[in-house]
Amino acid sequence: MKVALVEDHAIVRSGLRLLLESSGHEVVAEYSRAEEALAANAAPEVYLLDLNLPGMSGLEALPELARRARVLVLSMHEEPAYLSEAFKRGASGYLSKRAVDVALLDALKALARGERYLEAALAAALVEYVGEPGPEVLSRRERNVLVGLARGLELKRVAAELGISPKTAATYKQRALAKLGIDRHAIARWAREHGLLGELD
Repeated sequence: MKVALVEDHAIVRSGLRLLLESSGHEVVAEYSRAEEALAANAAPEVYLLDLNLPGMSGLEALPELARRARVLVLSMHEEPAYLSEAFKRGASGYLSKRAVDVALLDALKALARGERYLEAALAAALVEYVGEPGPEVLSRRERNVLVGLARGLELKRVAAELGISPKTAATYKQRALAKLGIDRHAIARWAREHGLLGELD
């Protein structure tokens, strides 16, 4: 994937570039300030965005950057308020900097599939913060699997409709339930409360 780094610490950018390029990704641009990223003509597929930047903050720049490409937030902030606000402003994923070495490549794979990414530990914290979260914390596949189950379909039928294997559908189901902090008996209620029962794309 073509990636642009928006991070004010040069040593962090160097580490990210090494990790990305050694894994086959292309770093097309590096910025130390959000204003530089907004003014540039680079066309990345993903921005890796720090929230603590000099001048304009990452949160302030996020809506405009998200209109141009997917945005994966990399931040030391693990407080649920930051997670919630980042997703509201258009982030496609959120990753704690402490987990970059082990999770960054998985996060990029998720974004490449058109999914959202949120570490399980951060998702659990978000659940505690907002109660039972809405569909925005789920990837498209996770949401579609739950919607199919909420409509009363068996997991094998949901998998067939989505063109995936039953094992993969089961994995999406487990991830979604973990992110939402609910059990399988609450799927229909959750989907109904969020107006999703007619949805399955």
